[in-house]
Amino acid sequence: MLILLGKEARIIKKWLEKIKAMSNQVKENQEKKKIPEIPAQKSYKVFKIALWVVIVIVFLIALMAVIRQARTIARERALETQVQTMNKQVRKLKEESKQTGNIDVFGRYFVQAYYDTNQSGDDYKKSLSKYLASGVETPTIDNAKGTKTPASVMLWSQDTQDKTTKLAYLVNYNYASKDNKDKTSGAEIIHFEVENRNSKYSVVSVPYTQYVPNFKTTNAKKATNNLDGKEQVSATIKENVQDWLDKTFLPKYINSKDITDVQYIMKNPALLGGSQQYKDINEVDVYKDGNDLIAKVTADVEDTTTQIDSTQEMTLKLRKDGGNKFYVESLKHTLGK
Repeated sequence: MLILLGKEARIIKKWLEKIKAMSNQVKENQEKKKIPEIPAQKSYKVFKIALWVVIVIVFLIALMAVIRQARTIARERALETQVQTMNKQVRKLKEESKQTGNIDVFGRYFVQAYYDTNQSGDDYKKSLSKYLASGVETPTIDNAKGTKTPASVMLWSQDTQDKTTKLAYLVNYNYASKDNKDKTSGAEIIHFEVENRNSKYSVVSVPYTQYVPNFKTTNAKKATNNLDGKEQVSATIKENVQDWLDKTFLPKYINSKDITDVQYIMKNPALLGGSQQYKDINEVDVYKDGNDLIAKVTADVEDTTTQIDSTQEMTLKLRKDGGNKFYVESLKHTLGK
């Protein structure tokens, strides 16, 4: 009986050991199948870092876009301000130009009135009162021995500061005594100041005259052909240019009074208007200038009133306009630059 119980106990012990072994095996298998926690944590950290990097990059891109937009707006505003400033300057220049022209006209009228002394003293003062500011005295002409009659009045100088402009005119005059026995001619400069108030003018200083200084010339030489010595175009091209100038351009430019005659052959249409008549070409030199031509021309002309002969010197920049025709890009009345 005891032997049987011992065997059964051993059998039960073996089964228990097998069960324990199987249990341990199951635990080992379960541990092998478990997902490690450390790699998962690392993946989450990497994901968080990548997400923040993306956020920072997007933020920086957005910030740069805002900065660029702000700079663009600033440039546009600066450009707008610059344009407004330029427009103001243009308007100011136009106004100044207009005022300058008006003051010159006023000054010329005053000069004519100032020299018109062939009248009574009262009438003279009355004629000048339209130009003089209150308190500016007029010359006394009652004892005048003769009259200076302006033959020409030319603006000598002009200086504007604030509302006041200093004017000076060169007056070439013919003098005649009251008995007409003494007749001479001369020149002098008359100075006076004009004040501008709301586009209304008045002479605010007593006019005075000054002798005309002797003009001295410099030792400068006559303007000559600055391309002289350089290689010219072929004889055929030169002949074509000369023929077009002689038969088409110069007669229209010098003789005509109708601007439409040169509109189709000049970039900036202009005329001399017939005060002189074209006779012929004295000399012409033609040079290559890129795709264009430079023509140095000396032409013979005649004054339509006095029939006095003289010459005209020109530098023309020409563009070929099909066949043997040309188009004047620019024209200067000099053989120099």
